[in-house]
Amino acid sequence: MTRRVNRDQLGLFGTVDPAPPPTSARQCPPVRERKKASGGTGNPLVAKDVLAEARDGRYGLLDDSDKVVVIEDGERVRPALDEDIVHHLITNGYIARCAPGQTMTCVYGIKRSPVLPLQLTGRGKAMLQRWSNLHPLGETK
Repeated sequence: MTRRVNRDQLGLFGTVDPAPPPTSARQCPPVRERKKASGGTGNPLVAKDVLAEARDGRYGLLDDSDKVVVIEDGERVRPALDEDIVHHLITNGYIARCAPGQTMTCVYGIKRSPVLPLQLTGRGKAMLQRWSNLHPLGETK
């Protein structure tokens, strides 16, 4: 099977220019407020943003527990708003825990706690790339 390529996509030597890496549409991952919103369900449309933010090393697990936190400037962590989506992506093999040797010590509240960063798996990278290639109907690239 051969792949058709537009001449506009060809580079100087007749090769396809690589697509830019997918990025999150959000400035930073949202953190959860002190009071948890009741009845709030996760929005499946933010999964692409969560995958991009996990690739950038913005999520971690606190104290070897299942509490998902947002890593801010490598020094401070806060509870993640998208905790349910992150757990779903971990369960389905798109995000995984980093090796135990990569544990960081970050400020959570007023004390320092160990945080194990999360990373994308090969399946997560492929899923992020596929979702980044999708565009709304009627929009041309």
